[in-house]
Amino acid sequence: MTRLKRYSFAFLVAVALITSCSTSPRAVPESPTLTPLPPPTLALTETMAPQDISSIPGFKDWSVLNAPAVDVAAQDNALILTLKHRALWFMNQRGVLASTLVDGDFRITADVYTAKSSDLSQPPGGDGTVQLGGIMARNGNGARENYVFIVVGDDGDGLSIETKNTTDNVSEYDGPAWGTSNAQLRMCRVGSTFTLYKRHVGTEEAWIQAASFDRPDLPARLQVGVNIYSDSTPDLQVRYENLEIEKLTSTNECETD
Repeated sequence: MTRLKRYSFAFLVAVALITSCSTSPRAVPESPTLTPLPPPTLALTETMAPQDISSIPGFKDWSVLNAPAVDVAAQDNALILTLKHRALWFMNQRGVLASTLVDGDFRITADVYTAKSSDLSQPPGGDGTVQLGGIMARNGNGARENYVFIVVGDDGDGLSIETKNTTDNVSEYDGPAWGTSNAQLRMCRVGSTFTLYKRHVGTEEAWIQAASFDRPDLPARLQVGVNIYSDSTPDLQVRYENLEIEKLTSTNECETD
């Protein structure tokens, strides 16, 4: 059930080893061939210390917005963001976004795991604070905030998957309850339409469409990547696995694996 909150992202980048939303199930045609972007090659044989994301192999063209608020690391074929200071995506406020520039139609998918940074065995939040992370597409030009995203974690009222659409610093959002602090999230852009999807990690269940936004105001080139934010003192680490960005040719490719 949708709950009102108190307060009112990448390019599907394939993360791999160097050495090696429909609401109900339905039949789908044979998976179309997508054109993947060149995948990053992460040296992940051991944990990489917190660093600037551009120093991680495969992410040299990426940047971090609000970098002082986050530690960036890589481990076991995953990108890890740990929030250090309050940083909130809401209205004209800016959280953290690790992104690369993407032109035209795309889809981004990631397995997103959120946890307390103080105890990674525990889900985030539980104390009325907002502790969320997921995938995002943002217009990096101009003084006003314009973006769309889908995130998982605690929205202040409990575990949820939240979608947010911000136009000229005005945010609209929705966050139905979700029974876990993890989710596989996807965003597709086809023309001016951004469609957001969710499903449980590690399943073959049908994608659930979480939201769809028409944004003809957004330019062809956007910042696309992963985000993390909190409205209070953060206790949040977000792990992004199987992070991919691919080019799309049709909406049908949004719900295929």
